[in-house]
Amino acid sequence: MTNLNNQGIVLNRMYVGNYLASNLGHEVINLYQADNGGSYIYLNSTGDFVKAHQDQIGYMLFVKYYGIGEVEVIGMAKGLHDVFDASRKFANKYEGINKEVFADQQRFVKNEGGITYGGVSIFDIFGEVGQQSVFITYKADKVYIPRKGKRLFIRFHSDKPVAYPVHEASDIVVVLGGYQQAKASLKQYVYPEGTYSGDLTKQNVTEKREDYLKIRTMLVDDNSLWEESNNKVDEEELSEVSQRKVSLFDICQIQNDENKFSNALAYFMLRPEYRRLWRDFFAGFGIELGESYTIAREEASKIEDTKVNPTKYPSGGRIDLMVRTSNSLVVIENNIKSDINSVEEDGEGKQLRRYYNYANWLAAKRESSDYGKQRHFVILTPKYNIPTVEDQEMASTYQVITYAHVYDYLTQHKHVFATDANFVAFYEAMYRHSLDNVNDYLYYEMQEKFFRRIKEMQ
Repeated sequence: MTNLNNQGIVLNRMYVGNYLASNLGHEVINLYQADNGGSYIYLNSTGDFVKAHQDQIGYMLFVKYYGIGEVEVIGMAKGLHDVFDASRKFANKYEGINKEVFADQQRFVKNEGGITYGGVSIFDIFGEVGQQSVFITYKADKVYIPRKGKRLFIRFHSDKPVAYPVHEASDIVVVLGGYQQAKASLKQYVYPEGTYSGDLTKQNVTEKREDYLKIRTMLVDDNSLWEESNNKVDEEELSEVSQRKVSLFDICQIQNDENKFSNALAYFMLRPEYRRLWRDFFAGFGIELGESYTIAREEASKIEDTKVNPTKYPSGGRIDLMVRTSNSLVVIENNIKSDINSVEEDGEGKQLRRYYNYANWLAAKRESSDYGKQRHFVILTPKYNIPTVEDQEMASTYQVITYAHVYDYLTQHKHVFATDANFVAFYEAMYRHSLDNVNDYLYYEMQEKFFRRIKEMQ
């Protein structure tokens, strides 16, 4: 293979895996300058690469899974210089420290005058993980993030029909004709030649060459898309994070569990001292709860009337929160991580329609205590995960309330619950669900762990 003068591109998938639920991912350093002003980059998943890529990679795109067949580009590093020596072979990457590789890393850090974040050595920040030999893969000349308002995507080729995500007109989507999305690997290499030494597939080389040019011209070399990132860890940020106490929400990852978060929401809505708070909130969306509302969790939306056509009124599924007032039924579907459109069809209806039919059936049943009640239908969702409801009738029936609405409202009324540590923990756990997109959410989660680790080590 000819020398490519570091013209290769690697797509580095960030913030991936259940590992991150309780651990700090090494890739958090990618969007932070070290205290010495250097930009050091970690390549997932274990910081290494094979010999074929030694001195060949000049560009890295930080990407995050966005949808089937697509990734979102959330950052870029240019002018990559190898730190990891690919001639060093791991016996087993996952069993302790490889002494030779680790010694190489120590020498590099020493030659850089030490690499610290917030005054704490990179080895101290990540050393307790124990399974890693590589702490830094590359040193970069520059790191960039998309300019405000710019969202950048790469869409991979597929030999099968794919329902790709829908985009805003302002989104930049680079559509590839040769490269398919990597199924398991967290790194994917793109070369000018369409292949590289050691590439066993060498398929669609012509299309892959064109793909490389598309990525270079539409993303890497378009300066209008990027702004330089010089973000460093500072004491003010560290203090802000450290002031927030770790709660059971954090320890048990309750904020990422729909059922547990729904339990917490129902609990605080039913507390007598907070009923007015929630009545005023929902009144802003045209839903009157009244003085004595009740809440049922996981109510089975089963229609028991055998005379009802089961094809027209399919039964099944559980409603996250069914709020009953003296004259209304309020169906709330909490949608923290699920995809409403992924629910299997049952007859002509999906999940939302089943709940809709069930509430209407209750209101029409004369012997029911819910007979004649008005119905309200709500999707409570993170701002970064607002679902596209394909059923047009349901799309117009369900009102979308985001956690950004809830969080902003509670911020304005924090004096009501400021002395209640449990409510404060619930409120603070909600913040991540108020963010604009899932990348902000994932970055926030990792940034918070990063800052806490640094603060603990200072």
